[in-house]
Amino acid sequence: MVRSPVGASPAPRRARGRAGDSAATRQLIIDVAAREFGERGYAATSLSDIVAGTGMTKGALYWHFESKESVAVAVVHQMFETWPVLLRGVMDSHDDALDALVAVTYVAGRQFATDPVTRASKRLMAELPPEALAKLPQPYVGWQHALSQLITQGQERGQINPGADPVGTAQVIVASFFGMQQVSQELSARRDLEGRLDSFWALVLPQLRPVSLS
Repeated sequence: MVRSPVGASPAPRRARGRAGDSAATRQLIIDVAAREFGERGYAATSLSDIVAGTGMTKGALYWHFESKESVAVAVVHQMFETWPVLLRGVMDSHDDALDALVAVTYVAGRQFATDPVTRASKRLMAELPPEALAKLPQPYVGWQHALSQLITQGQERGQINPGADPVGTAQVIVASFFGMQQVSQELSARRDLEGRLDSFWALVLPQLRPVSLS
């Protein structure tokens, strides 16, 4: 879903009762909240900060969300809803499973570097209280399952080394990617993430290429 930029734009329209207006207003709140949470963190962001960014009243925000926590949970839920679409889009655009496996990590890396909801969600998952985290899906397992399936399909097509363990390999890739993006965030605001991915795949790709028959 393509979102309009938020921030220094004119005051947005408020919902007028139609489903489309209500959904747009809710999305605006999520977009503004993602920006605020991403920049300030959960504890330092108030509902007043979010309200000010939307240009609406606090009562209008409360019509959609009952608390700051519920807004934060909605931001993270949106990230979880985005990943399957992103993964499927990358996988469907590559005929070679190994190419798709590599491409997924670069596309996800760009998502972390540029998408406010993704960036805020990663921070929120480290800062939300336990009762809020309990309302969210378990992280990483969806990624591991999707990549494991992709590796298995690649092996069946002769595109990935049949000796690789699909589950174990998927776990290594997911753990490595999320570790790299975190280190990259702390050291360079993720500016060097692509280079880190280059180094990772230079090391791992030879192990996953099909065994040559020559």
